[in-house]
Amino acid sequence: MIQLAFYERVYMLKELESYVVDDIVRDDTKVIFVLESPHTQEVKNGYPVAGKSGVDMSLVLFGISEPFGKLVHEKRLNGLGVLNISNLPLQKSAYQNPHAKVLEFFETIRQNPKPRKNPKSDINLVIEKMLGNFKSRLQKHKDKKVVLCGNFAQNVFDEVFCDDDFESVLRVPHPSFNNWRKTRYEEKIKQLKEFVKC
Repeated sequence: MIQLAFYERVYMLKELESYVVDDIVRDDTKVIFVLESPHTQEVKNGYPVAGKSGVDMSLVLFGISEPFGKLVHEKRLNGLGVLNISNLPLQKSAYQNPHAKVLEFFETIRQNPKPRKNPKSDINLVIEKMLGNFKSRLQKHKDKKVVLCGNFAQNVFDEVFCDDDFESVLRVPHPSFNNWRKTRYEEKIKQLKEFVKC
């Protein structure tokens, strides 16, 4: 069984440290977008939503064909922030050498972020650490509006918070796969456009 101390060592291994992508939340942030985790473009560029999903977000919300994370990182969009549930990629494909046991857990957690029935399960140690880390980063911003992007972000949020804990919470589909341009989400995206006006 993986002991928590072992997980702490694995989580902070030098080889994983280079994959950490920090949140972008500033003093003037009014709306925080919460997403799952970074992937290859985010690791490469050093900020969240740096890939195709980020471009889709910017196009839909502002008509700009640059990644949302880049615009927020460069302070070209004021009042907006981005926070990932996990600062490490949860997809093994984002890692050059994806052999650490904890990475297998990350893939499994992507499918179901809820703790398992067996409280001593190895994966529960990883989930506990991830949820605790997420909670500590987001709870500092209870005066902000929060946009939960996708089922994973919504499920993890529901494990540690209530909607009433924040100024306001909006749940939208994840921006991947052109979701924000799909007819079935048109009303939700209209709500989002109003919600993000700072």
